[in-house]
Amino acid sequence: MSLIDSPHASVGASVTQAVLHAAQRLGLERGALLAAIGLEESQLADPDARVPFAIQERLWELLGERIDHPEPGLALGQHLAPGPFSVLGYLLQSSPTLSEALAAGLRYQRLVGEGGELCLEEDAEALRLIYRPLHPGRPATRTRVLALMSFWVRMMAPLLDDFRLLRAEFGHPAPAEQAAYRELFACELRFCAADYALVLPAALRDASLIQANPPLQQLLRQHAEALLARLPSESLVARVVTLLGAQLAHGEPNRAELARTLHLSERTLQRRLAEEGSSYQQLLNDTRRQLAERHLRDGRLPAAEIAVLLGYSEPSVFFRAFRHWTGLTPGEYRARYAAQAGRAAPTDGS
Repeated sequence: MSLIDSPHASVGASVTQAVLHAAQRLGLERGALLAAIGLEESQLADPDARVPFAIQERLWELLGERIDHPEPGLALGQHLAPGPFSVLGYLLQSSPTLSEALAAGLRYQRLVGEGGELCLEEDAEALRLIYRPLHPGRPATRTRVLALMSFWVRMMAPLLDDFRLLRAEFGHPAPAEQAAYRELFACELRFCAADYALVLPAALRDASLIQANPPLQQLLRQHAEALLARLPSESLVARVVTLLGAQLAHGEPNRAELARTLHLSERTLQRRLAEEGSSYQQLLNDTRRQLAERHLRDGRLPAAEIAVLLGYSEPSVFFRAFRHWTGLTPGEYRARYAAQAGRAAPTDGS
């Protein structure tokens, strides 16, 4: 179970409003869309209300079918407006620097929706803003994620004097026609990537935003905290998965330390996980497997380094575990994925 894979996942009504407005600008009839997904106008009256993610996903599916464009998501993203994204959109725009804006986006992302997880990876050269969608294999996901990535570029560009992307990465195969991608992202394009991501120069980390307004940001942050507190709490499984991911970066996870972080005894932790149909060891194995497969698909790290990142004391222990999970060695898994990606999309479109 992932951080967001829950039947109770929802999105902000303001996001649904923004998507519907964009669809109208592209010639679709709002009433017909609402009727098709079973949503009433009254459910969207409060911008801080919530809409079940399953309904929002059905809306994206319809838009992917009905918009006459090679990439409906890119077309939609060009018509999404920051305003309807309510408090988070204004909070990002009023932040003093890009790093503070990104920090706010990470903390308050659930206010916008729970259809994916936004992450940030940083090194000396780049900021990698990653979006890991719920249900990555569904047809609606491509439309949705492309719209979000397009919108993020349109929102960030006016806020920074020297905005540019180093690279844009996409989890789907390269399309035959890439002109819309090149025009929008204006950077190297990578398809069949391990994640959907926008990669920015590290020099932009501390760049000042043109619309910075610290007093307004403080007020908006207080409102965002109040809204966040009203959302249903994450399951214990989700919280454990998050902590395991953080601990794995520093070696073998420590169950006792994790339990203390959650203000639980180890016995209570085991019992409550069992009540949610899971266990500590199962979550550790699942987290390691997901991270291992992601690193191997990405192709940048040797298997021995991946073993260290996943907290294994010896690469051989990792190799045995990976073979148990998949029936393949890490090298065989990487070669198979590379062959599949090569058949699907041999070009990066840059």
